Amino acid sequence: MTATPRPSTPRLSTLADLETHVAHRVAMFKDMEMGSEEGLKRMAESFRTQLRNWLVTGQCRGLVMEESGKAVASVLLLMKESVPTPVTPLSVRGYLFNVYTVPSHRRKGLAARLTDAALELARDLGLEIVELHASLEAEGLYQRMGFVPTSEMRLVMGAGIKTPKQWKHRRT
Repeated sequence: MTATPRPSTPRLSTLADLETHVAHRVAMFKDMEMGSEEGLKRMAESFRTQLRNWLVTGQCRGLVMEESGKAVASVLLLMKESVPTPVTPLSVRGYLFNVYTVPSHRRKGLAARLTDAALELARDLGLEIVELHASLEAEGLYQRMGFVPTSEMRLVMGAGIKTPKQWKHRRT
């Protein structure tokens, strides 16, 4: 009897993982039904260039989990400039994004394992605050991990840009 392969331990991304992170970002937005095909294509092109620069400079670090040599989950941690506050004088915060698991591997704890690994990386980098934007589906996971909802709000001002339905009615 052969054992079912298990996803690997999260490993640090390299430039060779750039297309994985881009594909996972596109798939994430498709799963949330956000954006047209044309909009997703434009986003992917811009994101590819931006992420490549961030990975080269170290401003962004990624983690990937694989099974049988194929990426099944990934996350990115961006070191984002911020203003100091009474909570922390540091002007850099971690921003977790692109937390994605392929559909066949969901509900197996991979997002939690990746987030834990990213938070450990953030601690190793000396970050004191880590932020993220959670999908409605993932809010419970992040709250169980210690994340708390904040008072953040957003105003969409670009001509012809509609506020995504996922941004509406987030507070009860």
